[in-house]
Amino acid sequence: YKANRESAPQDLHEQVPKIIEILEAANIPQIGKDGWEADDVIASLVSLASEQEIDSVMVTGDKDLLQLVDERVTALRPPKKGEKDYRLFTAREVVEEFGIEPNQIVDYLALIGDSSDNVPGVAGIGPKGAVKLIQDYSSLDGIYQNIGRCSTSVAQKLENSREKAFLSQDLIRLRSDAMTRDEFVVDQLSVKTIDWHKAVPFLEKTQARSLISIIEEMHGRTFSEGTVQVPSFQHKKINEAGTYHAVTSLDELEKLLDRMSKSGKIALDFETTGIDEMTAEPVGFSFTDTASEAWYVPLFAEGRPIVPSEEAKRLLSRCLIEKKTAVIGQNLKYDYKIMARWGIKGIQPYFDTMIAAWLLDAASGSYGMDHLAERYLDGYRTIRFSDVVPNRDGCFADVALEQATSYAAEDADITWRLYELFDSLLKQRGMLDLFYHLEMPLVKILADMELAGLTLNVDKLTEFDKEVVVRISEIEQQIYTLCGKEFNINSTKQLQQVLFEERKLPVGKKNKTGFSTDTDTLEQLAFIDDVPRLILQNRALVKLKNTYIDSLPTMVNTKTGRVHTSFVQTGTATGRLSSRNPNLQNIPIRSDDGKRIRDAFVAPEDCLFLSADYSQIELVVLAHMADDRALKEAFVKGEDIHRHTAAVIFDIHPELVNTDQRRIAKTINFGVMYGMSAFRLANELQIPQKAAKAFIDDYFARFHGVQSFIERVQAEAEKTGKVATLMGREREVPEIRSRNRVEKSQAQRIVVNTVIQGTAADIMKIAMLKVTARMCREHTRSTLLLQVHDELIFEVPEDEILSMQLLVRQEMEHAVELSIPLRVGMGVGKSWGDLN
Repeated sequence: YKANRESAPQDLHEQVPKIIEILEAANIPQIGKDGWEADDVIASLVSLASEQEIDSVMVTGDKDLLQLVDERVTALRPPKKGEKDYRLFTAREVVEEFGIEPNQIVDYLALIGDSSDNVPGVAGIGPKGAVKLIQDYSSLDGIYQNIGRCSTSVAQKLENSREKAFLSQDLIRLRSDAMTRDEFVVDQLSVKTIDWHKAVPFLEKTQARSLISIIEEMHGRTFSEGTVQVPSFQHKKINEAGTYHAVTSLDELEKLLDRMSKSGKIALDFETTGIDEMTAEPVGFSFTDTASEAWYVPLFAEGRPIVPSEEAKRLLSRCLIEKKTAVIGQNLKYDYKIMARWGIKGIQPYFDTMIAAWLLDAASGSYGMDHLAERYLDGYRTIRFSDVVPNRDGCFADVALEQATSYAAEDADITWRLYELFDSLLKQRGMLDLFYHLEMPLVKILADMELAGLTLNVDKLTEFDKEVVVRISEIEQQIYTLCGKEFNINSTKQLQQVLFEERKLPVGKKNKTGFSTDTDTLEQLAFIDDVPRLILQNRALVKLKNTYIDSLPTMVNTKTGRVHTSFVQTGTATGRLSSRNPNLQNIPIRSDDGKRIRDAFVAPEDCLFLSADYSQIELVVLAHMADDRALKEAFVKGEDIHRHTAAVIFDIHPELVNTDQRRIAKTINFGVMYGMSAFRLANELQIPQKAAKAFIDDYFARFHGVQSFIERVQAEAEKTGKVATLMGREREVPEIRSRNRVEKSQAQRIVVNTVIQGTAADIMKIAMLKVTARMCREHTRSTLLLQVHDELIFEVPEDEILSMQLLVRQEMEHAVELSIPLRVGMGVGKSWGDLN
């Protein structure tokens, strides 16, 4: 397969890092998967996007990718010869161009083959013949089942190439398992705003003047003047390869680690048997305390033991634990967990280059070492893992020692170089305190939480699964009964026909495949018809089943018997934590079904779960930062803030506020804070837009400090091009200076959201540090397990419940001093579901 294809030109290899550099500067996300074909990654992306009702456009001239075209996936293909315009291919255009449906493309290409990729096909069958066969018999299987009906000549060709035809089919069919659902994070993959202001200096370096002209013409402004200059440290030769050594003698290792201890810092990186920190075992480790030189200790190489593991572990433990050498790393949480499971517990995480890069550019979304080296070390191209382990199923322990040393030691060397640079840049940006006293201490806490994990009662999920299967079936039957026929509920095209043509429901926004059937649209239609309401219920149950009921039991660690989530510290631009594998923060909060999922997480015998939840923390932050007297007064008195807002807006006594009025006030409280328009508020509340505008105007009239705060934050951001939280976390938002009204409006919402949500996230992190520090001082037996947005969840021995409630409340309510009190609500239960 692909044996005939020429290797990529060297020029292309040299240009890829520059392209990535430009994309990163422009804030355009990229994704790559070592060991996978790019087409398979694209197939996985569009498949996962479709699951979440997101439309995809593939920019490609490759016929193979047309097999993916459906109701949600289109292909933007290059112009034909002599034409200028790109062509958007839906299923209809595929049929017009090739005479077959997209789902027949694989069989079509299996028949005609592809010489460039060494796909044999069926000798003697050309495009026209292949189309006729598929039109007559639908598929490759159908063709061979009806081979007796073909002409003698065609039948002979098919028979002679039967094996090659089905081999070709396998080669051409794309795989959609290159990415998992947890890797498909819409926020990280979405292009929110393109920062040409930052990208243009990189384009100028590559002499891409025509592209710069096009960009400037598109946006009606010049980017070249006053652009951000890329830091240059040419005098340090930061783009040159270092000198790397293999350490195979314990005596030499002892001397080197003693040297590291005396210097007080060590850049450290582990090579392991896999990427899962809860199952991977050490293969070796690299270290350094200087730039351009590093050492690798191979515990295993070339398929055999090299350095005795236990002795190496003892020496490393003495350096890190006994002598308290500060550890520098890239994604240090990973190495912390590997060492903890290996038996080296209690290291001092000092500097994580990934976290530093995130603080310096929170909107980048790309913090891998390969990218950071290219971006910050003058285009340095690291040795890729696929260079030394080309086989996807290969293991680093089998790599030749010389290759392993070059790859592994380089990781430690590059980590040290990035540390020296980032420490300087953090100082220039005034972020050292945020980095060293908030984000870095959090690494250890998050790692310990992940190592602890939660106990899952699989039997509870199994029982719930049986109920969900029945309910899904019952809902489907209700839909079919109401519609008078059975149809594919998951087909956008069929759903459009049922809702808009047959049931004559009002149409909403339109996309490439017709009128939208996304969640927002169905929620609006659910007010006037039962079918959209039932479809929403069906979707929610199917998603719950796929995401949690079916997958959680497979995630129970066989050694610990518990489920171990991973917290992502660098996943959001606001500073909020997220979780993955599994994502425990996205379990529905307010539904009984979400509670049933949480019910399956149980405390061990003689223990209980304790939850501590900040009450309305984002509104508290807003009241403090806006210094709004009316809003602050409600919090100081401990009133229900939504009831208080309703009383102010409707000009009635708080005790007379009804449920609908409180609901309206709650929507306004959160909506106005993040720039909700009258149009959207009207949709949310199902009221006329004029009434919604009146509510917003009245809110700002009564809480004028809030409006002044929002205007002040936006004006400051427009002046500086960035915004900062109360604790100094920065986010650059250059789009706020845009002449494009839509782009500017979005940026205005982003800056307010960042200040409030980011400050709330910082407060939660400070609380985590204070709570765990006191738990350590008082030698409690309790364990912090989870952070879910504004809530902390602990596993607590029954005889510690009262003392832990007091400890947690005191530390969380006094995490920071605001002009109004922080209040914490608490819950105790045997299961996570009991806590609400």
